[in-house]
Amino acid sequence: MGIISLTMIVKNEQSNLSRCLLSAREYVDEIIIVDTGSIDETKKIAIEHEARVYDFIWTNSFAEARNYALQQATGDWILVLDADEHLAPETAHHIREFTAGPPAIGRVTIVSKYHDNGEIRYTRTPISRLFPRGVYYKGNIHEQVISDLPHRLTGVTVYHDGYYETVKTERNLPLLQQALLQDPESPYLNMQLAREWKNKQLFKEADHYFSKAYRLATGNEGYYSNLVVDYLYNLVKIGKLEEGYEVIQGEQEALSMSPDFFFAAGMFYMDYVLGNVAAHLDKLPLIETSFLRCLELGERKENGGVMGTGSFLAAYNLGVYYEVVGETAKALHYYQLSARQKYAKAIERLQLLSNG
Repeated sequence: MGIISLTMIVKNEQSNLSRCLLSAREYVDEIIIVDTGSIDETKKIAIEHEARVYDFIWTNSFAEARNYALQQATGDWILVLDADEHLAPETAHHIREFTAGPPAIGRVTIVSKYHDNGEIRYTRTPISRLFPRGVYYKGNIHEQVISDLPHRLTGVTVYHDGYYETVKTERNLPLLQQALLQDPESPYLNMQLAREWKNKQLFKEADHYFSKAYRLATGNEGYYSNLVVDYLYNLVKIGKLEEGYEVIQGEQEALSMSPDFFFAAGMFYMDYVLGNVAAHLDKLPLIETSFLRCLELGERKENGGVMGTGSFLAAYNLGVYYEVVGETAKALHYYQLSARQKYAKAIERLQLLSNG
């Protein structure tokens, strides 16, 4: 099994660090904290948790900072966490199980909390965070693990709330722009830059980079489904509905197992039909078939994506669809299905219908 080292890079994380370290300390043998310039109590807290603390002068490269942290570790295996994350206690034991097996790059499931149209949503993202000594990082931002070892899911869940009520776009944008100057044909960097512009509500700027990322991508990238989905939502924001329709038609086979894709398609068709009812009325049933496909696929935890697109969110939107077309019995059925999973909007809609 060997020694497991937890490595982290931090800056001004006094409000988060203890929670993270407390969640991990049972499952690691040493803690390496690399501080990039804290002026609060971060380093003091790290020392209180018996971490070995090192200073690193920030170079505008997350990969360089992470690789420095890896160099300080003595373990046979490395677990990487950020201060605004913490291990789900019911899954943390999988760390030891995974490291008892053959060398591989272990993917943990990051569950991130965020705001969307006044609601709290959660995404699942499998990210490589548990690996043997000798692996390293590349990339100034949204850094990637470099290794020839196979990637495998670990069963470990990590909760992340760093983007909940926190905007990091001003930090991320210049780093991404700098990285893109060095690799302008990278679909990954173009996608990440598009997301930052989208976060700033600058959807036309985002479109430039989304369309370029989509054009450059091969379709085999692990993030391809997320790219297509984000691109579709952005096309709706700027009213490029015909382009969105073509994207959906072109991707239905490649993304046939993605509930997030079909959920985005269902939401798109709502705008597409209502935007020009006379021209697109024949597309109305596509709303229904898209959300039904979501429920047929179910929650695909191994693929990541927004929680609910294969369950309560799709069921709720089916309820809305059937209510609009006058099929009340079906609407009630799907609202109830969504409400059983405690989705607040479905519960509210059921109460309104029962009172009406």
